[in-house]
Amino acid sequence: MEYDVAIIGGGPGGCATALALKQQGIAKILVVESGCYEAIRIGESIPPDTRLLLNKLGILEDFLQENHETCFGNCSSWGSDTLSYNDFLRNPYGNGWHLDRRRFNAFLAQKAVERGVEVLCGTRVDNCDRIPSEGFQLQLVGENKQTGTVTTSFLVDATGARGSFAKSLGARKLFLDRLICAIAFFQLPPSSHFSKLTLLEAVEYGWWYVAKLPNNMLATVVASEPSIIKETGLHRMENWLAYLKETKHVSKELADCSAIENLSVSLASQTKARMPMVCAAPSFRLDRTAGNSWLAVGDAASAFDPISSQGIYKALWDGLEAAKAITSYLRERRGLEEYESLIASRFDNYLTQRNYFYQMERRWPVSPFWQQRQERTGLEKGDVPAYA
Repeated sequence: MEYDVAIIGGGPGGCATALALKQQGIAKILVVESGCYEAIRIGESIPPDTRLLLNKLGILEDFLQENHETCFGNCSSWGSDTLSYNDFLRNPYGNGWHLDRRRFNAFLAQKAVERGVEVLCGTRVDNCDRIPSEGFQLQLVGENKQTGTVTTSFLVDATGARGSFAKSLGARKLFLDRLICAIAFFQLPPSSHFSKLTLLEAVEYGWWYVAKLPNNMLATVVASEPSIIKETGLHRMENWLAYLKETKHVSKELADCSAIENLSVSLASQTKARMPMVCAAPSFRLDRTAGNSWLAVGDAASAFDPISSQGIYKALWDGLEAAKAITSYLRERRGLEEYESLIASRFDNYLTQRNYFYQMERRWPVSPFWQQRQERTGLEKGDVPAYA
């Protein structure tokens, strides 16, 4: 099987790239997704102007029919003990959304299929070899261990923060930060009228975040340094709940809610994940995000601090820009340098905003967490290899 473009990873970045490539007139596109869109994913907020990107991809009206949870803005205790509010009431693009991530990812994949993209679920890339002057050859392994070989003129790494294929092609990560998040879910009582604002509260050892999800659930996250998570035992539910009770605002919002101690890991499995779920939340960009017949999108190219709530927006934006670069490269052997420049420039803009935001919090001047956030304002040092 031969393809113009093969995309490794079927999340928002990968599917957005496939959709945008179809709009550019690229015919033979393959998306290889290791899962089957059944795993329960952590919800994520997206801002109102995401509708511009969804509209460019030609899927806005279909997305609106999905009826994800409305988000009217956020409130935060950051730099002060009192709550401040930033709502979307005057935003020209209307409200934002709290996504059901599993359903959103499956929706994007379905839209890609409807537009003629081949999506292989439950399939992993076992090996990737460069073919001189022709692209890449991929060895695929399916759920039932069946194997196959495909060739592609262009390869897209959309494997998330792992960035496994970009790494194998010589790219390396330039880190800014390495947060750890401990996440648990709560069930709202049937009569609850929980605010459709996200809630953010800074504490001495990090920050807490609460967002409403479908099915009357809340996602509650505490983010901190890996060493602090270990020392405080925030990776254990009893300690996590004890620290939660000490918060000023989050604990009040969750007072009538019941903690979900075990959550199904997928729709098709009875396996339960114990709470809290602990995951890495690094902030970095690749020293190079494109090369000879390949590029990276989404979190494979750069990852932002989760406090920015820009992960999905960034993935969709990357997909649109990547499609233009790939099309230009396939037709005229140019366009990748400009894509790299766009990714680097966007990360610099994020860096300025992130540093400003963390500098605002001055209540705990000797706290290791806040000291490190305020001192660590740039990427790690190192030589960036020449474009190849």
